[in-house]
Amino acid sequence: MEALYRYPRGIAGFALLLLRIAIGVLLLANGCSDILRMNPSRGSLIHFVVWLGFCLGLFTSFLGIAAAILSLWALLWGHTNLALVQVVTLLLSGAIAILGPGGYSVDALLFGRRRVVH
Repeated sequence: MEALYRYPRGIAGFALLLLRIAIGVLLLANGCSDILRMNPSRGSLIHFVVWLGFCLGLFTSFLGIAAAILSLWALLWGHTNLALVQVVTLLLSGAIAILGPGGYSVDALLFGRRRVVH
């Protein structure tokens, strides 16, 4: 039954936490370099918001889809030489959108298991 549970704890929850952190690092490497240079654009601010959501585990499935769309957009129409980073971000974002955030996330606190008392 644990395999079907959307907010697993233990080693599976830790693996999903590491996956969220990996996507966040890729998003930082890709879109947030403009923010660090004090030259923010609209795209870099969107990357920053998505990165922050992944780190916290907030609205993770929605942000996984958003990150995949951002990566696909940058891969097809962006002026980047980091095509491999875009492809890896696209694949990992799709995976986290399907798998969910895991037990160590804000989503698990907000939408996790509830105890129903009659």
